[in-house]
Amino acid sequence: MKNKISSIKRIYSKEGLNSLFREGSSYILVSSSISPFLKSIMGDLMHQKIWMFLNLGYWPDIKEPQTFNEKIMHRKLLTNKEIFSIVEDKWRVRDYVKKKVSEDILPDIYQVVENPENLSFEKLPNEFVVKPTHLSGPVLLVDKNDEINKNKIKRKCKQWLSETHGKIMGEYWYQKIKPRIIIEEYLKENDNNPPKDYKFYVFHGNVKYIHVDFDRHSNSHKRRFFDKNWNAKDFKKDYKVGPKIKRPNKLKEMIEIAEKLGENFDFIRVDLYNLNDDQIVFGEMTVAPASGTNSFEPKKYDEKFGKLW
Repeated sequence: MKNKISSIKRIYSKEGLNSLFREGSSYILVSSSISPFLKSIMGDLMHQKIWMFLNLGYWPDIKEPQTFNEKIMHRKLLTNKEIFSIVEDKWRVRDYVKKKVSEDILPDIYQVVENPENLSFEKLPNEFVVKPTHLSGPVLLVDKNDEINKNKIKRKCKQWLSETHGKIMGEYWYQKIKPRIIIEEYLKENDNNPPKDYKFYVFHGNVKYIHVDFDRHSNSHKRRFFDKNWNAKDFKKDYKVGPKIKRPNKLKEMIEIAEKLGENFDFIRVDLYNLNDDQIVFGEMTVAPASGTNSFEPKKYDEKFGKLW
């Protein structure tokens, strides 16, 4: 409750009453206890259209989409592709990456379990990352300086395994992913900081844009877009524009990997890490970024991205 109240205060103080209304209405539509009921009486299409309108400020055409966000909504509601559930599954996507590129870019996996009681903490290194394979977002970082609370980790994993993701938001592919817990290596730079996360927007097998997030898990979250040649762009996608940074040494190789992984999709986002500006490590593949509710400023970029698709 305290977190919800502080979040409300932050939204109101930073963006005013309109933003507070938008965020509150979105929460009721897709994240509250009455969300399933609202979806059942509205129907999938109307439910998604209202949610999109609240976040983007325009009434979407999902059947004949033109903008990037409309095409995400179209993908969610009017397609049915098995490959989406494979690349969004944090366990099965590894086989896809091995076949398309190489297992050399995959982070090490220490354990995979369906029952948290089967976790063997004695066999783990002193730092690791815990993730559910079937959800988007949840992660538990265990640093070498942390005291490992086995029961707390097991409780968190059991909670994750009981959850479903994407049903209310229309992301049907998550319903086809078998719930598992994976424990993988903790990626860090030589200075002990987390590595930069490069997100490649791949349209018909070609990288067109890349974005990098800054201070992602804070109230000062920023985002900077670059084109394929690392020219910085000043448009926004939901967050304030971040700083310009130097071109990564492995940009060419990362683009080649992203394009290889995305060659069979009209659009996919491929996330890669570049540890110490040297080692490339696969992060994840995303079928529907922000579920089609991240706004662009200027709005023409919503249309521009849509034309690339």
